[in-house]
Amino acid sequence: MSLDRKATWASLDALWKDTNVEILEAKGKKFAIISDTHMGDGGEADDFRANKPALLNALEYYLKEGYSLILLGDIEEFWQFDLDAVTREYDNSIYASIRKFGEKRVYRIFGNHDYEWGGFQDPIKSHSKKQGLADEALKMKDKMGNLGILLVHGHQGSVDSDKFSWFSRFFVRIFRGIEPLAKATGLYGHGAATKSPVAGDYEKTYYAWGKSRKVLVICGHSHRAVFASKTRADELLDIIADLSIKESDRRFTRKKRRDIRREISRLQDEYEDEKDKGRAIELDSGDQQKPCYFNSGCGLYSDGITTLDINDDIIRLVKWHRDAIGGDLNVVFKKGSLSAFVKEVNG
Repeated sequence: MSLDRKATWASLDALWKDTNVEILEAKGKKFAIISDTHMGDGGEADDFRANKPALLNALEYYLKEGYSLILLGDIEEFWQFDLDAVTREYDNSIYASIRKFGEKRVYRIFGNHDYEWGGFQDPIKSHSKKQGLADEALKMKDKMGNLGILLVHGHQGSVDSDKFSWFSRFFVRIFRGIEPLAKATGLYGHGAATKSPVAGDYEKTYYAWGKSRKVLVICGHSHRAVFASKTRADELLDIIADLSIKESDRRFTRKKRRDIRREISRLQDEYEDEKDKGRAIELDSGDQQKPCYFNSGCGLYSDGITTLDINDDIIRLVKWHRDAIGGDLNVVFKKGSLSAFVKEVNG
C-alpha cells in the first residue's frame, strides 16, 4: 500500500477542523476500541475465523465491565465478501454479542475495507461528513476536558484505498477464488499473520501529523499495535535492556541469573519475529518523540487479537488470546494516563 503524504495531511486537517464530527467525553466513561477484524464468510479465505473466540472473550469482558464500543474500521471484509455472507457466519456470535451493548453504546467508523458503511454522500445534507451509517472520524476530550484526540481508521491518503479502491476490490475478489490453494502451497499468507500490509511510512506520516498539530491520533489500518508512539518491538528492546542489567548483577543467585538469561533469549526471539513481520518501525529519529500515535492493531494475529481501551483516564493496549484457558483471557501490554499523554503532546 502506498500513501500520499500531502493528501493524508489535508484529510486529517479537514476532519480535525470539522465541527460536525461527534465529540466523546472520556471523563467517567469507558470505551473499547476494536479494528481490522476483516470478518468474512467463515471459509478458507476468511482470515479472521480462527480468532472468533478471542473477540467473543473481549466483547464479553467489555460488556460486563460497562464499556462502549468504538468499531474503528475494517470490521468486515467487503473487498472479498458480501454482507449477507458475513452475516450468515457471524450473526449468532459476533454480531449478537455487539447487539447486547445497545445502539447508543456502539460507534462505527468506516475503513477502506468496509467503506460501504460510510454510504453515499447525501446531496441534501449540508456537510459531506453527515452521511451513511458510519462516520469517518470521532473526536474525544480527555478527563480534564481537553479536546486533543482524533479517532480515524487511518486509510486517509492511502492511494489504493482512496483513489483506486475499485481496482483493489476487483483484484481481491478475483484472488479470493484461488486464495485457499495459495495458502496451502505456501505462496500466500495474510499480511497480519506474516508481514504488515502497510509500509512503515504510514505510521511515520500519521505520527508526524499528530506531533505537528499537537493532536493524539488513535487509528488502525496498518495491523501494527502501537502504544504512545512505541511498538511492541520497542517495548521488547526496553525490557531486554532492563533484564540485561539484572543479569549482570552478582547479587542475584546463579539460578536467578540463569532464569533471566532464558527470559532474555525468549524476548530476543520475539523481537526478531516482530522484525520479520515488519512490525519494528522507528517513528521519530530525534530525541523529541511525542506519545501522539496509538494503533489498535488488528484481529488477525496468529494467536489472537489486540484492542485499545479507555477507562476514564487510563488507556491500555490489550492482547486477547484465542486459546486462553480459564481466567487467563488477556495480557495488558501497556497502560498509561490519557490526559498525561495529551498534555505531553500539547507541550
